[in-house]
Amino acid sequence: MAVTDGAADLEWVEVPVGRWAFQRRPSQRLPLDPRTAKRTRRYVQLAPWSLLTGLVTLVAWLAAVLVDVTPSIRLTAVVVAGADQLVWLLVRRGLPRQIPYRTRFGDLRIPEVPAEVAQQWISQNPGVTATDEPPPRPHSRRFYAGWSVGLVAAAIGLTVVLANDGREDFILFWVLVPVLFVAGVSMALKAQPQSKADPRWTWPPT
Repeated sequence: MAVTDGAADLEWVEVPVGRWAFQRRPSQRLPLDPRTAKRTRRYVQLAPWSLLTGLVTLVAWLAAVLVDVTPSIRLTAVVVAGADQLVWLLVRRGLPRQIPYRTRFGDLRIPEVPAEVAQQWISQNPGVTATDEPPPRPHSRRFYAGWSVGLVAAAIGLTVVLANDGREDFILFWVLVPVLFVAGVSMALKAQPQSKADPRWTWPPT
């Protein structure tokens, strides 16, 4: 049965472990429905190029924002950057929700497997277990709390420096202030205890 929708018509596909766009290995062989299998193979073929296209996008955005160029060149840079982001959004959209990943404890998990499929796997594979526990964070709560304090303090400190240095500062420094603050708040939220959501069926290794 396909782990995506329980279909009997399935194809076995090497699915990357984790969601790093440029990563093809390690991988886990999983049964997928034909449509998802086709999209996953396409993603695996294109993923190694994502790092290069990401650099092109960064250069295009920097050229559009920082470099004194003609309006036509600036518009071209914005179009190139936007098109690259749209293409990769569409490519990643084809990935199934059941992307396997390793927890920091070494467990291999497959999220959001349909309940009937999970029960079949449990009955046929003694090492497979099901759980509705939320997946553990990649790092400890202390890690996220420390980064939260540091990022918020950096945002406040940068604001004080920019407001009192008596000169016109580079605009990106001011843009950095809310970025640091939002990142700190995000880390603080991750430091909170996780609560159970809807049941998620996972597959740790033996």
